[in-house]
Amino acid sequence: MDALRYLSALRLYGADVLLLAAAVTLVTSLLKKTALKRASKRLFVFLPYFLGIALYCAYRMLATLSVCPLTEEWCETLQNGVAVGSAATLYYVVYEQFFRAKKEGETTPITPLLEGIVPDENVAEVSRILLTQDVPATQEERVQFVKDTLSHYDCPLGDTEREIYCNLVASYLAAVRAE
Repeated sequence: MDALRYLSALRLYGADVLLLAAAVTLVTSLLKKTALKRASKRLFVFLPYFLGIALYCAYRMLATLSVCPLTEEWCETLQNGVAVGSAATLYYVVYEQFFRAKKEGETTPITPLLEGIVPDENVAEVSRILLTQDVPATQEERVQFVKDTLSHYDCPLGDTEREIYCNLVASYLAAVRAE
């Protein structure tokens, strides 16, 4: 995947989301190298989204000097918080693809999301399947596509976690493939 596809995915977000996503990316990387060094890799799939929601909530509350973003505008706040997490994940993937020294094996845009969820020996294969197959147009179809793909591999997630994870991966696939 080339740099233009990443940039086209990033154009979907506003300036506030992109700046907060940069902060989330830095905090996630810092936590990964320090306090959460021994934590499961599965945590780092969801951490940018949790941090993104929390940081966007704090930002909106400071910007409005009220709790309206958590009460009256909670849906928009949650949506933009998830967008912050998605953009932070996209920043991390760009870093992995273009700036970090290549590890043994191929790193794809979806690899960081799969690590810790799919067995290590199957990450490259699942990544290839998700990126090369024709992804359905609707979110529900994309979620089902991801579920069907993961069903062939030993995935340690429970039903609720699997549903959330498949939604995140499906949203990420849509953003990466947007042109």
